[in-house]
Amino acid sequence: MNSHSQPSTNTPIFQNGTAPVLEISNKGKMEEIQRRPGQSEINGSFLDILLALAENARLLVFGSLGVGLCALAIGFMVPQTYQSVSVLQADPSTASVMLTAAVLDPVIVSLGLGKDIAVDEARRQLRDQIKTSVGRTDKLLTLTVSAGSPQQAQTIATAVIQRTFQESRPKGTVRLRLEAQLAEARARFKNAQVVGQILYQQLGGSGTGTNARAEVARGYAELLGATSAAQNQIVLLEAQLEGLSDAQLVQLPTLPDNPSHPKKGLIAISATLTAGLALLIFIFIRQSLRNTLVSGTNSEKLLRIRKSMGLG
Repeated sequence: MNSHSQPSTNTPIFQNGTAPVLEISNKGKMEEIQRRPGQSEINGSFLDILLALAENARLLVFGSLGVGLCALAIGFMVPQTYQSVSVLQADPSTASVMLTAAVLDPVIVSLGLGKDIAVDEARRQLRDQIKTSVGRTDKLLTLTVSAGSPQQAQTIATAVIQRTFQESRPKGTVRLRLEAQLAEARARFKNAQVVGQILYQQLGGSGTGTNARAEVARGYAELLGATSAAQNQIVLLEAQLEGLSDAQLVQLPTLPDNPSHPKKGLIAISATLTAGLALLIFIFIRQSLRNTLVSGTNSEKLLRIRKSMGLG
């Protein structure tokens, strides 16, 4: 028997007697790598993005900054607005009274607002400058007036408040009725005081019996209650006749130092960020179109799309 083993008949051999096992194995591995997405493709896409950003870095930076500077310049050109704020103790209905023609029209006339426009338009513009709000917890009425200068905003706010005070006072027959009720309440209060003095003297007298003294004491106590009620009614009627006044002012109309609008810094930052995002999207779309035009397969797809849409 031959001591050397014979090569298998199923394994092909070259003329030198060696089998191509290594070449077949390497070829299979290369085909497997080509069939699945490789790390090189991922790296290539990432490098394409970096390349697009690097090539358009100046456009991104200087374009965004240019838009931001233009927005800042426009912000300086826009007329500035100042706000005067005042706070007063009043019913929620007072906020509605401030926006009525009975309040706004006299303010327009006294301050000379809207000389070259119709009264309705002037009233609408002034109403747009006024904002009112009532706190949920403290029930305080806040009046905010906007104008082109600090002095004008404060002047309009003061005029609106004073005119609102005048409108809060009763007029006509309502005032006459309240004045009559006030006169009657004062008369009752004065009579009660006189009777109270008499009863008080009787309580201090020595000639009064025990039962009579008890009756006088009971009458004096009832009289004190009636006197207190008459006094409270007098205070209420006087408040209704007086209406709102400076006593209800918690905060006088302020004189603003800085404009409330426009926010130039915020406008510039927002414009810069928006422009940067828009330029970034533009760069990616343009790069994608370039890559699409280079690819033959994608070019064929684009051609088919154009044909289906009747564009070519």
